[in-house]
Amino acid sequence: MAIGHSLIKAEKLLDDYNSEQIFTINDLLEYYNIKIYFENDFFLTKWDESKKNKYLKTVELNWNLLKQKLLQISDSNIEEILNELEYNYKSNFWDLIHKLSVFKNISQSKFSEILNGFSYHINYILPQKNIVQKFNKEIKCFLLSYEKSAEIILSQFEEKTNKKLIKIFFPKSLSYSDKEYIIDKYLDYDDANFNYIRLVERSKDSNDLKLSDKTRHKAKKKSKEQNNEILEKGHTWNIRVQSGLSKDQDEPVTFKNNEGLFEATYSEKFLDKIDDEISLFNMFKHLFNYTDETSLITLVSKKSELDVMERVFMKSKHEYETGQVFTKKEMLSTLQIHLFDNYLRRKDSGIEQLINSFISHLNELLISNKLVFQIRNSDSEYIGKIRTILPDFDFLLKQYKNLADDGSIDLELLQMSSKAIGFSQITSQVKSKYIYSNDNLILQLKHLFFSDQSHLFYTESYGTKYKNLFDLITQENVTLDDFANYQKDTIQNLIRDGYLKINQENKVEIERITLIYVIRELHRNELLNYWHYPKFVRNEIDLMIKEKKLLTEDTLFSEEEIKYLNFYLNKKIYTNGYDLRNKYLHGTNVQSEQKHKNDYYLILKIITLTLLKIEDDILIRKNYC
Repeated sequence: MAIGHSLIKAEKLLDDYNSEQIFTINDLLEYYNIKIYFENDFFLTKWDESKKNKYLKTVELNWNLLKQKLLQISDSNIEEILNELEYNYKSNFWDLIHKLSVFKNISQSKFSEILNGFSYHINYILPQKNIVQKFNKEIKCFLLSYEKSAEIILSQFEEKTNKKLIKIFFPKSLSYSDKEYIIDKYLDYDDANFNYIRLVERSKDSNDLKLSDKTRHKAKKKSKEQNNEILEKGHTWNIRVQSGLSKDQDEPVTFKNNEGLFEATYSEKFLDKIDDEISLFNMFKHLFNYTDETSLITLVSKKSELDVMERVFMKSKHEYETGQVFTKKEMLSTLQIHLFDNYLRRKDSGIEQLINSFISHLNELLISNKLVFQIRNSDSEYIGKIRTILPDFDFLLKQYKNLADDGSIDLELLQMSSKAIGFSQITSQVKSKYIYSNDNLILQLKHLFFSDQSHLFYTESYGTKYKNLFDLITQENVTLDDFANYQKDTIQNLIRDGYLKINQENKVEIERITLIYVIRELHRNELLNYWHYPKFVRNEIDLMIKEKKLLTEDTLFSEEEIKYLNFYLNKKIYTNGYDLRNKYLHGTNVQSEQKHKNDYYLILKIITLTLLKIEDDILIRKNYC
């Protein structure tokens, strides 16, 4: 949409062109930007060939003028030109200085003066490889003293961004220790940006940046200080979750959301009616919603649950991306397992006993194979329980992988190695377990029909009542005339391509409803658990797989679930997680019994989720394969 607007502006500029006028550097760079549009074959459709040729000649003439002006740059006039240069054209300027090799006309001493006098230009200089190579020493000296150098380094190597990252080049002489010196010094600034401090805290060693634990610890302390200041000044929003048991409530669960407090209340009367441990364990999926109707873990962080602001916040590329919805789910799921365990203790039971009974249930389903796993009931301290349960859990995962790979569990074979297993390595017993897509058409349809950033869901008649096109069309009687002119082209394209239709009453409707439903599921969860959908939906999925629009994967856990489990148990991928497995394995856990208790219940939650996933995998194999 911006391209058309820019070309309309270009049209007026070209129509008013006067070759006799005196052009400034900014004028010429404006024409250069028009040239870039034309080189990428962007023209207004109303332009005929004659007008196109006329405009092309004009921009070519100005391009020659611009080249002449740039090639005359030297030590004597470059500062004058930089003073004249408008903000919008700084990137163009340095790009052309590089392409035309004009930088060779500049001396080392003059370049140092430019860096000190026009320091912000470093952001446009660093993407120019040959300039950085020539002025290696001068740029290094500048970066070691420039207050914003740390932000440049962290943005390049640590920040996660959805935008295409412009590659920048640092001087080869800028060592790991130089970069750490720059970042360490930045942490001492009173006005150091909180977002960049958190990037340091959550950084991870790479070929480009290596920071010591001392620097990360310093960032962690600085982050905590600034966070406390933010809390004191009130620049925050509250996420409050409360959960409880009611002896009088008849409904299994009631939810309330009042003045920012989300409250879930569960019925003791309902739980008292459940008289077997397998059914009680299944409350994690049926009552507490740990998994959904397709046996996907609901607790994962989903892109579809992030709001606009959460998507644009600065984040580390080594950070598990979370938002308010994820935080609420985390808080509620943790409250649920504590609440449930408290209830079970009063019945002379506990979560551990339910887990052990569920293992027996899984072994009954497996018939000829037996999973060896049991949580020992003891009164030992929680730290001791954790250090016992984690290796046993790891061995459970190895057993299931062995079963999926070889069709049986060979305990002697598994005891040959003590190497830990990754969640992504655990295979499924069934083929085509999970369905994904990175197809451009599917991604485009997902955006148009289901994104709250699509330009199609807002209409004069319904305003912002709906957050996506799918809900608007399926819940209201919408006609083509309800859409604005800038929307109609896209709607008509969707009709032409067979995704929408106009019915006999002139209403816009979904045409390929099964296909759009599949895309909706992909939007909701980033994937589908194939065997949980009816045959007609699987037929549509099969067709899309044949067309190479969808991909399949045969693992016990989905990609999103693997991310979530890694967030909990290690720092293999994410530096902002709980790191439960590694910190207790290596003795780096805090010395707090209350913290050990909380971590123990988090581990029980992960084991519970794993057992639900194993049961789902076994049942799919029994029912479909």
